[in-house]
Amino acid sequence: MLSLKQSINTDPQDIEDQPSFPILPGSMQRGVLEGLILDVSKHIGMSDSLLKSLLAMMRETRPSDWTDPLKEPTCFAMQCNIAFVLGKDARSVRRDEAALENRFRFLRKNVAGNGSRCRLIFADGIEFSQGLSFSPLVERVPELLEIREKIRFERQHSTRLKRKCSALRRNVKKALMDLQSVHPENVELDSLATSYLSWPRRFGAFKSLEALEAHYAEVLAASEIADQLRLVLANMSGQPDASVRPYIQDTTEDPFVICNAGMSENSNYRSEASANSRAPAEPEALAGRESKRETSSGDHHSKFMENLSPQRLFWLSSEEMRFYITHHQGTKAAPSAMDFVQASIDRLGELGINRSAYLAAQEQMGDMATALCIMIIDRNRFHPETPIRNPGGVLRAMTRRHAAGMLNIVGSLIGLSERFKL
Repeated sequence: MLSLKQSINTDPQDIEDQPSFPILPGSMQRGVLEGLILDVSKHIGMSDSLLKSLLAMMRETRPSDWTDPLKEPTCFAMQCNIAFVLGKDARSVRRDEAALENRFRFLRKNVAGNGSRCRLIFADGIEFSQGLSFSPLVERVPELLEIREKIRFERQHSTRLKRKCSALRRNVKKALMDLQSVHPENVELDSLATSYLSWPRRFGAFKSLEALEAHYAEVLAASEIADQLRLVLANMSGQPDASVRPYIQDTTEDPFVICNAGMSENSNYRSEASANSRAPAEPEALAGRESKRETSSGDHHSKFMENLSPQRLFWLSSEEMRFYITHHQGTKAAPSAMDFVQASIDRLGELGINRSAYLAAQEQMGDMATALCIMIIDRNRFHPETPIRNPGGVLRAMTRRHAAGMLNIVGSLIGLSERFKL
């Protein structure tokens, strides 16, 4: 009878031609793979108990075997040892191994007839091993990476949808509060109010991304109806209500903007847009000394506001912002206020503005004023003198200035208009 060593092919040519095993991609190590599995486990139907078993088995492998094409990552621990570590019985571990092999295709069992596992290295360097091979898991890593990217995209998309829905809901609510008291018998307003009251108070009611997208479509349609009713009812009354101001004025006059008397228009632009390249902004930057011209700030602002159409505001935006505004505008002749708000929300992740900075700005300034601040920040990322490198920090600085009564969005828009000759 051949010995174990004799039963292994020891031909030198065969040793040179030994098979190459799959390895982890790029610079990924075993610990990074463990994190990847944690990220996707729930989305591929893996229970917490099975996840713990898998991670325990992976921890019994040599980390270097996952990146060496001549080695196969293999768990040699016996079922009873894994069971002891996990506080399970051997039968449960046996079921976990079967699930990982047959259902998830994460391992391949290569054990002796009695289930024993071992690694033997002979004096001449020949290695013989039996155990749980994780080569199938390594081969599935690209697929798992794609799953994680999809999860991250859906999470980010869900966050954007919730922010947009919140802004659209507020637009509908404001329209109802402003118009129902003036037009209590209006049927369309009653229908809009019925729709508004039917919406769940919390987004947790939507159990899937598809349900949230359907709700977004519903509140978007309601918001567009609210905008139309503002215009129609204003025309019916013969003069606009106090709450139905012209498009841009509705977003830039008090209480959203405070025009600082005694400052030039360009100094305002510098203080809110270009000078805030760091967060917190430096006092000398916020003071603004870009222009020495003596101009009547109030008159200049008034003339600028008379000529500030939605289309002009559109061209003051960056190319990336214009892309999103156009998307939300759809077939409308001109973008609406909510088109700018939704576009600014789309830009948050790309600009690196986190959730807390946006929420603080929105609570302090409102939706449209926050959107204008984001638009100004976005446009000034490539300012020739003081480019903005920390958009989130600048938004926080603008929020603080608004709370202190020192923010002048109109002056910032004037600065953009003069720099880009719009």
